[in-house]
Amino acid sequence: MKKSTRVMDIIIFGVCLFGVLILFEYRAEAGDKILWGLGIPLAIIGVFFGFRAANPDLVPGKGDD
Repeated sequence: MKKSTRVMDIIIFGVCLFGVLILFEYRAEAGDKILWGLGIPLAIIGVFFGFRAANPDLVPGKGDD
């Protein structure tokens, strides 16, 4: 996996989890349907990119930089 791809994975992981944190912080204003309909998919996407960034050897791709 290229180094730039790994950096982007870490950034996407951080943005997704920050979005989930913001949704749970403002859960009274957001409502339950928006909270779970947007929070759970964002968390799953964040965990996927976090796993991909943490384990570059398991993810197929082109060679390293």
